[in-house]
Amino acid sequence: MLERLIDHAALFPPASMSLPEALAEDRAARESAYAHLLNRFVVPAAKLDELPANGMPLSVVLSSPEDVGMIAGRDVAALELALKTPEPRSADLLAIYRALGPLDVEIYLELVLDEGWRNDVPAAIGAIAAVGGRVKVRCGGQSIPSVEQLALIVACCREAGVPFKATAGLHHALRHGEEHGFLNLLAATRAPVRELESVLAEEDFEALDLSAVDRALFVGFGSCSWREPVDDLVELGLLS
Repeated sequence: MLERLIDHAALFPPASMSLPEALAEDRAARESAYAHLLNRFVVPAAKLDELPANGMPLSVVLSSPEDVGMIAGRDVAALELALKTPEPRSADLLAIYRALGPLDVEIYLELVLDEGWRNDVPAAIGAIAAVGGRVKVRCGGQSIPSVEQLALIVACCREAGVPFKATAGLHHALRHGEEHGFLNLLAATRAPVRELESVLAEEDFEALDLSAVDRALFVGFGSCSWREPVDDLVELGLLS
């Protein structure tokens, strides 16, 4: 359930480490007893040239499809790109895939949420599915999606068979106040659709059913800290 759950994003806020600091922290994580939780090291495309050629698994955040030219010669496992609009045009998605598709890596497209999200989310996820993409959802930062919004995203990804990853705001295992929990997202992968909102809002660990989570659906989450998720999992007895 927890294998390769965390994409390590120490370069990004709120940690915002320098590259040497982030690499040292990533090395500490991968040499720790909790290395099995770590998946990719997340890096902006603009910093690729500064990385050592040590073969670490990479997820590269692009500012635009044109950044693809910076990737040559790198062993990249995934690409991440924020959509420009809540409901992307098919022509725009096709242009993205003409640029990125030949790399034959996982491509995550970050959703944009605005006041029309009830209509835009299903349309956007359907369009992403049509071109073979994956979904990325931002769970923290300047704008935190509501439980209702996150439930719709999970439901649409399930229905369309689109894997998704999350990013930002998921330092904690369980929902706490307005902060989402990554165990809630895991539980939501198998929860009945009518119960998605209550599962995502649940703050009691014992009330979550984690017996048959779908990691093919919820691939994992990006976090600037690997220590905070580990601390929570240890406290809950899921790690020792």
